[in-house]
Amino acid sequence: MDLIILQDQVAAFVTKLYGSPDLPHYPYHNLDHTRSVVDHTGEMVEHYGLGETDAFVLTVAAWFHDTGHLYGEMQGHEERGVGIMEEYLRELAPGLVAGIGRCILVTKMPSHPVDLVECIICDADTYHLGTDYFRQTDPLVHQEVELRTGKSYPNWDQKTLALLRQHRFFTDYCQEMLNEKKQENIAWLAARGQDS
Repeated sequence: MDLIILQDQVAAFVTKLYGSPDLPHYPYHNLDHTRSVVDHTGEMVEHYGLGETDAFVLTVAAWFHDTGHLYGEMQGHEERGVGIMEEYLRELAPGLVAGIGRCILVTKMPSHPVDLVECIICDADTYHLGTDYFRQTDPLVHQEVELRTGKSYPNWDQKTLALLRQHRFFTDYCQEMLNEKKQENIAWLAARGQDS
């Protein structure tokens, strides 16, 4: 099957999943975040001049990487996402399922990518940490975590600061593009903590 056509089918399938009235809708882990990861994946695929197969594996992994959130708690969503992807692609692209699964699983934090393809999906998933958009997404993550755990996190900024300080971008592309803004976001959060 033509990989471009199949990629379009995957996009339609995952878009429909996120729009389903029978599945939960979350403030952060939703179609907007997924599309953002797909877009940033494409940006890096183009930058590094990857071939059609790697581009397909990465793009499909980006589409499926958070679908597991729709079918259970936050913990284990990567494994559930792999299962959803395997069920959909087992017959359509059997030779690529294992590579796509590896890319989904490597997004589990802390991430330990072993090659450029895995580095790209990890960086695409956390790209927002090095952008102004982070200041919009972090409250959404906070809201979602409280909603899904039923717990209150009054020291959320401290948790986010710890995450940002231990996080690293793996590709030289994201290091050059995003590290400076990530440091600004760290400083912004730290200053907010001193104000409160």
